[in-house]
Order: sequence, then C-alpha cells, then structure tokens
Amino acid sequence: MAKMTGSVGSTDDFTIDIEICPIAIMLVSSAGKILRSNRRLDQLFGYSTGELHGQSVEVLVPTHVRPYHSDLRNAFFEVPTSRRMGTGRDLHGARKDGVMIPVEIGLDPVQVDDDVMVIVSVLDIRERKKNEAMILRALNAAASAMIQVSEAGAIELVNNKACQLFGYKHEEMMGQPIEMLVPERFRRKHAVYRNSYNNDRYARNMGAGRDLFGVRKDGTEFPIEIGLTPVEEMEGKSTMATIIDITDRKSKEHDIAQKAIQLERLNEELNQFAYSASHDLKAPLASIAGLLHVCESDLELGDFEEVKLNIPKAKALAERLAARIEVVLSLAKSDLVSINWEEVDVEQRFQTIWSALKHEGVDVETDFQHAEPVYSIPVRFDVTLENLLSNAIKYQDPAQKNRLVRIKTWTADDQFCLSVADNGVGIPAEFHNRVFKLFQRFSDDDKAGSGIGLALAKKYITQLGGTITFESAKGKTIFSVVLPQNNRLANR
Repeated sequence: MAKMTGSVGSTDDFTIDIEICPIAIMLVSSAGKILRSNRRLDQLFGYSTGELHGQSVEVLVPTHVRPYHSDLRNAFFEVPTSRRMGTGRDLHGARKDGVMIPVEIGLDPVQVDDDVMVIVSVLDIRERKKNEAMILRALNAAASAMIQVSEAGAIELVNNKACQLFGYKHEEMMGQPIEMLVPERFRRKHAVYRNSYNNDRYARNMGAGRDLFGVRKDGTEFPIEIGLTPVEEMEGKSTMATIIDITDRKSKEHDIAQKAIQLERLNEELNQFAYSASHDLKAPLASIAGLLHVCESDLELGDFEEVKLNIPKAKALAERLAARIEVVLSLAKSDLVSINWEEVDVEQRFQTIWSALKHEGVDVETDFQHAEPVYSIPVRFDVTLENLLSNAIKYQDPAQKNRLVRIKTWTADDQFCLSVADNGVGIPAEFHNRVFKLFQRFSDDDKAGSGIGLALAKKYITQLGGTITFESAKGKTIFSVVLPQNNRLANR
C-alpha cells in the first residue's frame, strides 16, 4: 500500500507523483470526485487515460454498495486517518464492463490546495484469491478437518470438513479465536499451550499424554486428535491444525476394555467351575460309577431286586449332576442376554414372582416408595428379584413364630434402590466373604438349591451398572440393590 500523507502543492504536482507509483492509485476529493488517476488504475478498471477524471468514485463501487457508500465516505472525511478499507471483509471493485474484481484498498488523507483529499491505493488480488481458492479446494478434498491459525490465535483458513465437524458455517469461523472450538474449562490453558508452541514451532501431535476434546456449536464435546504443522508466510507465522474425531475409536477402546473385564470375570468363573468339577461334580460321578458297578455285580449274581433299587439312585444322581451343569451353563450364557433397557413395573413384577414361589407359612410386607418410572433390563431384574425372594423364603427359621419377608423400594440421587429382608437363620459370619461365589451354600439342611442364585444376581446387577450388598446375623438378613437410572437412555 502506498503511503503519501502530508501535503501536496497542487494536483498537477500530484499527477507526476502517481504516474511513477508502482500500484494503481487515484486522488479523490472530499466530495467523492476522482481528480487524478494513474495509468495502472485506469487499466485495472478498464478505462482509457483520463476517462475517470471528474467522475464520482462510486462508479468503481459495486452497485449494491453505491446507495450507502457516500455515507461511509463522509464518515471517513470527518476523521481522516491512514488505514486499510474494509478490514475483515472481502472488497470488490467494479470494472467499466461490469466485472467485479477482488481488491485491497488503502486510504491516506492528504492536503492539496488547502483542501483535505484522500489518496486511494488499489491492489488487485485476483491472483492471490485464485491461489487461495486452489488451496481451499485442496483442503476441502482432505478427509480430515483442517484449520489454519494465526500466531495470535485467529482462524485464517478452514475447510468444509472442519465446518461439518464443529457445526459452524465457514463465515462463522473465519477470524474467530481458535479457543471457540475448545471446551470452556480448557480455554485458559489452551492459550498458554498455544503461546508455548509459537516459541518452539515444529510439526508434532498436540497434547501428547493428554485427552483432547473439541466443542461443537451446539455445546457438545467430543474426543479429538490434533496434528500441528508450522506455516511460514510473508504476512507472518501461522499453524495448520489437522483434527480427527476419535469418538468411534474411544468407543471401541471402551468396548475392548469392557470385554477384557468380562473375560477376566469369565476366567474367574471358569476357575470356579474347574474347582467345582474337581470337587462338587466329581463325587456324584464317582457315586454313579459305584452304583453301576454294584448293579453289574448284582446282574451277574441274578439279584434283580437289588438292581431295581440301585438304578433309580444312579438315575437321581445323574439328574442332579445334569441340573448342576445346566445352571453353570446358564451363568456362562448370562452375558448374552438382551441388553435392551425398558421401563419395568416393579410392583407388578414382584407380585408375579411372589405368586410363583412356594411360600407357605411365610408372610410378606411391601413398602414401595420409589419414583416412577424405573428402567432396567427386564430379564436381569426378574432373575435378581426372584433369587433374593427365593432365598429369603428358603432360609426361614422354623423356630420363628412369625416368619416374614420384607421388600422395600425408594429413590436416592437418581438411583433405584431395593432391599429384601427376612428374619430367617442368617448367614454365619465366616461365610460372608463367599456369599456371591459359585456353588456356595451355608446351611446343612436338605433344602434344594444349586448354590448359584446369588452369584447370578451379583453378575446381573454388575452388568446393569449397579451394586448388591448384604448384612446378616442370626435372625436377620438384608440384601440391598442399587441401580443407576441416569445412564439408562445411553444403554437402551
């Protein structure tokens, strides 16, 4: 931009000056009349030499700007100062043939013949715009979001992928501070990191060892990776940031971590099953083999009555063994149960389960105080409640005159809470650390049971993101379940 401030003796002297100026330039009066223009400006706008002299400067202004351009011109002459025109906006000039050309304009006030005028320098930036358009086309063809940021932190260039990623229009991002794309809690730190990078500029990934997040126009945050590449330009230093949305990758990493936890749990269950197979299952098999050996001997001796007595015993042992294996398989398959969360009617499900259980001589008290609605995976909720109620009934104390089961529900901190209490025989303290393990029974009576119910309840509640705990002593056992409700929609 030419700088010709101060005073000029006459417009004739000025004519000589502007002709030797290497850029397009003209002298405009405070009334908006073009007094002088050099050959470069005439050629730029398609006029012959001297054709513009005496015309209004608005003839070079796009038609849609002309109605208010005189107001802008008058405002300039009220406080004339050297400056660039239209900072932050794309400016165009109108050629004689009507073609619009992109330009940069400099305004420099000057005193000529006791009057304040303005030297207007015009820079044709068509070639620059052509190159910028070519660069932008290349950036828009990139699969990743790309944003060029000035040393001061202003967005200078942004491709379509970045606009889509952050939910902004192109013009909404240009010229804005890059911190607009950073979650508010990180913005102060980000400015420090940016200044630190400017002091030691080289291509590298941003935030090594830290989790990075971007924030969209709608306020949602998402995990990202950023690559930084320094750019050296005549106007100054800038940085090209390549941004990758890693939401899917993080989700997969989370899934892998959950699978690892699941495999670890299954491995523990496999160890328990191996222990059971070598202890709990081995004895029935040995008994079956022994009974069959006895039957074989009795058949040789013709003692058919003894055979008739022993075969049902072997059959009963085999059936019990098959049932135990089946419950182990049920536990292993529990991870494959549908994971669709639904609204559950807690009272209705309790009534259905309680009616199906054999509870002669056992009374029940209910106190349902939870807030509606309650969400869970129905099959897991039902199995848990059934096992808790079944155990509360099964281990009642025969010495108690009034045998009782109490079920209570309530809501606390967006969590559904449930407790099942009984006044039965209780769980001895030495067995408390084994309550939720496979094949554990804590009574020597002949009540039927697989020793898997509480293990299955624990597994299901854990899969639902909740907790199950208990307290027990002689004459009192309470199992408590807490199920979170704030993440139900994400799990549905």
